[in-house]
Amino acid sequence: MPEQPKVALVTGASRGIGTRIAERLAADGLFVVGTATTDAGAAAIAERLGGDGKGVRLDIADEQSVEALVEGLA
Repeated sequence: MPEQPKVALVTGASRGIGTRIAERLAADGLFVVGTATTDAGAAAIAERLGGDGKGVRLDIADEQSVEALVEGLA
């Protein structure tokens, strides 16, 4: 049976320590879903990670938005 790819969810991945964490996890072989509060931030994450991840816009204070993202990852 093929091994399931490991996925990491990194909030705040468009800047600072979130960016570094996302880059490190991707370098370690995980597929990274990085969140940002803006579409531009999400696009920057996707560009930075290339095929090792994707960027998504997320308002962490919006419970429904968070639930939808987590359900989409399952």
